[in-house]
Amino acid sequence: MQKPIIKLFFVLLIIGLLTQAFASIVDTREAAFTPAQRAWLLDNRQEAKTFYISEIDSAGDQTVPAFNAAYLSYLDHNFDATDKYLKIALSANPKYGPALFLKGLIEYDRHNLRNSFTALQKSIKTHPQSYLPNYYLGKFLYERGKYKDAIEYLKDAISDYKLYTFSYSLLGQLYIDINKLNKAIEILEKGFIYSHDADIIFNLAKAYELSGQTGKAIKYYGLFAYLYEKHPKYESAKAFLNKHHITNYWTNRLEPIPERGDEACFFPVGEDYVYSIYWGPIRVGELNTIIHEKLNYKGIDAYKVQFSMDSNPALEFIASLHSDYITIIDQRTKLTLRHFLHQRENSLIADKVYDYDRENGRFMCRTVHEDGHIDYLEKYLPKNCVDGTSILFYARQVVSEHRSEIVMTTIDETFVLTDMIFDNVKEPVEVRGKTENVYRLSGELHYKGIVGFTGNFWGWFRDDNTHLPVSSDFEIWVGRIKVYMATLEEQREHKYWR
Repeated sequence: MQKPIIKLFFVLLIIGLLTQAFASIVDTREAAFTPAQRAWLLDNRQEAKTFYISEIDSAGDQTVPAFNAAYLSYLDHNFDATDKYLKIALSANPKYGPALFLKGLIEYDRHNLRNSFTALQKSIKTHPQSYLPNYYLGKFLYERGKYKDAIEYLKDAISDYKLYTFSYSLLGQLYIDINKLNKAIEILEKGFIYSHDADIIFNLAKAYELSGQTGKAIKYYGLFAYLYEKHPKYESAKAFLNKHHITNYWTNRLEPIPERGDEACFFPVGEDYVYSIYWGPIRVGELNTIIHEKLNYKGIDAYKVQFSMDSNPALEFIASLHSDYITIIDQRTKLTLRHFLHQRENSLIADKVYDYDRENGRFMCRTVHEDGHIDYLEKYLPKNCVDGTSILFYARQVVSEHRSEIVMTTIDETFVLTDMIFDNVKEPVEVRGKTENVYRLSGELHYKGIVGFTGNFWGWFRDDNTHLPVSSDFEIWVGRIKVYMATLEEQREHKYWR
């Protein structure tokens, strides 16, 4: 009997350590969450629902905890509980946009179309993310064959928020269905610029196929087959490509990541550097990068790394930024496994966790919005995707391998491209008062990233076994930003960190 007990003890100990490792991504000095918020971000849904239900009676305003309990019940397909908590939320605030939106969804599921459309139309006026009710009204009208009205709501959804890319793929599909192929191609090409979503690419290929543009259909079916092997339409794309004897796919310059061994696990745990950010002669902020620890995440050896930005408080009349991004990355490939965003960028306030389920090809985003209401988004995950902040750590591996790479990058739940070009050049750079001969990396962001970073960039990395970044130069929407390793005094003060 002794051995099974000892074995059970060690199993429970391992489970406890793994659970602790999973939770640690949001247990930071940067963010303080209620137990319900923490459980939601970590995808412990039943625990989150229990906490939100317990908050209802003690809350001064029951609206948000009741909505969150209703939303979690809806995700769990428990419609009776959804009704119960939704009634509490709407009694507390009959105009609360997220609750009206949820009411529209559940009424549609029950085929109460009039009630559904009325609730969604009301939600558009008060929902902080009005593109959601606009999109779902368009989706439901499309499903009912009301194409003209559906088009208008989907266009409004795109106008409200161009990065909610479900709207492009659905509007493109609608135009395909009514044989307006030129319009389908136009809207899908626009969506493709914003994100390499699976459904945008597949529908674009379909539109080109139906319009007789076989060459372009081959191009986009190839990209779809390359990026989305886990998608249910993969076999359909492959069948088209096989029919046309295509084995060499167009990948938009994306390439497989080479196999990497133990030598790729070179990050020094405990590394903690502050960088000074300048716009012209003005020190506008600080960047802090940290390598917290090594851990095992769902059977994968990983690092937990951090990227934080804080703006100069004297410039808050121009911009205010106090955001932290913590990522669990594969030690060998540096690909993202889980990513925590604590966003405080001007009026953008939210906390999110991205999960990258590479085994099943799924990308999940759980959000706590500024007022506390929660939200969930799920997409198909393209191959070899990195989040938009830990790409700094990923770049160090490119430098060490002396190669150029196009990297699929997550920005605001979209999938976009980052060029990274190793120039095979070393340059002298001043680092904390001393000149070092360092590697140079150049590239281009094909999107607007954090605080407006866009366009061309250059980075300089130390010529040693850490490949530490020492300086960078970015184009942004209002000029250029230069980043230098902070002086020892600036490192010690780290005075912009809140």
